[in-house]
Amino acid sequence: MSGTVRRWPVRVSGGADRGTGVVRTARAGLLLLVYVTVAVQSLATKAIGETGGTSVAAAVLAAAATRLALRPDRPPRLVLLLPGFFTLTVGSLGMRGLTTLAGGHVIEGFRDLLKLVTIVTAIAVGLVLGAVLARPAVTSPSAEGG
Repeated sequence: MSGTVRRWPVRVSGGADRGTGVVRTARAGLLLLVYVTVAVQSLATKAIGETGGTSVAAAVLAAAATRLALRPDRPPRLVLLLPGFFTLTVGSLGMRGLTTLAGGHVIEGFRDLLKLVTIVTAIAVGLVLGAVLARPAVTSPSAEGG
């Protein structure tokens, strides 16, 4: 296996970190990513609608997490993405859609489920776009003349 493998400690149990499961030094950064995600989503949603705003927020979240994860003293990208991702997801829409369907309101139930699929797709597209945009440029050995 080439390259170095970096390890980043994440506590799973409670204790000094008050049961959050995250090492105290990373907590502020993770909270900041959540607040930035919410702020971007709120502003972008007012400007371009719910789906577009969610996608823009996901792109900003992915770009920030990708850049922050480049430093060896930072958590891995996935750890940085999760709090913001859970902020963007709309699990309640799925439950509301299924509950509405079970209650016999077919049109409203499918409307909620379609909205869920649309929002989840917007999040996925935004996360991929942000990761691609924030990826550092890598030069291949052949491009350097070697």
